[in-house]
Amino acid sequence: MLGWLRRLVGPPGDQASVPTGPAATNAASAGNPLTLPLRFKPAYQTVMWGGRRMEAFRADLPAGPIGESWDLADHARGMSVVADGPLAGTTLKELTKRFGTALVGPTYTGGDFPLLVKLIDANDRLSIQVHPDDRLAKELKVGERGKTECWYLLSDGGELFVGTQAGVTKESFTAAREAGTLADTLSRFVTKPGDFFFIPARTVHALGAGCLIYEIQQTCDVTFRVDDWGRVGLDGKPRPLHIAESLATIDFTAGAGRAVGDFDVTRDGRVRALARCPYFHLDEHHARRLSLRSSSCTIVTCIGGHGRLNTAEGSAPLTPMTTVLVPAAAGEWNAYGEKNSELHLLVTTIP
Repeated sequence: MLGWLRRLVGPPGDQASVPTGPAATNAASAGNPLTLPLRFKPAYQTVMWGGRRMEAFRADLPAGPIGESWDLADHARGMSVVADGPLAGTTLKELTKRFGTALVGPTYTGGDFPLLVKLIDANDRLSIQVHPDDRLAKELKVGERGKTECWYLLSDGGELFVGTQAGVTKESFTAAREAGTLADTLSRFVTKPGDFFFIPARTVHALGAGCLIYEIQQTCDVTFRVDDWGRVGLDGKPRPLHIAESLATIDFTAGAGRAVGDFDVTRDGRVRALARCPYFHLDEHHARRLSLRSSSCTIVTCIGGHGRLNTAEGSAPLTPMTTVLVPAAAGEWNAYGEKNSELHLLVTTIP
């Protein structure tokens, strides 16, 4: 299962998870630090359903079942900290508060950094769950923001559940939950590398055992569990369920947003649009060289290949499963593969 990842990165430990020092991010001058690409230390989450597959590309993985690496996050459960350069040691929350639109872009109106980037290793099934949208989050007094998300499959193997099957109603869903057959009401998919699923808020879903995914989501950690497969948590006790909140949140007409367009051929490679929603735009690039400009910040995650990302004032290395944040103030940026080799990048902007 991990052969694909090992072919990209070599044996575990070959690549440091976050290289530091002058070689990592080099400023051409001591000017505005927001003209530099920013990299962050990952925040790992130990959970009952986690695994150890991130060891294939992370030398600093803690002991235990690691289910998530929060690679870009402005949240109390996993706060990103700049890894190197003149802003080293600064949290993403501090950056967002201090620089505002210069960091995030012109649509930023205050509060935390609006997006969160994760790697997720599901060694076991996650709970059957749902997240509120912005309106419900406020109505239910669980936060100011809901959670629309998307998944890009990084490895073969595994199943997932997204949305209810045609004809399932709130009543039949409830009856199935009580009968212990809830999975039969959900749309089930067997995954392969490169599969993509867009999951709007209020869509019931569950990651199955074997999934290794990249996730972009709104900054929100509100999850309503409707079923947990009869398991107990790391403390030996059943985890809380949120039946009433789940049933009030689930959109029983929501199916899986799986279909995406074909790749368009460019001079230097291929590109396809994966997601377009009010919260983020996500594109997949296979390219030897890439040059882009956005009025908002850009989140660049390297899925495969080795190279560099450059802004006008500095650069950062691109290695598999690392994320770079290009601040809005940095303007145009470019990336290239070493020795003209191809990079595989996921590129997110804020509309």
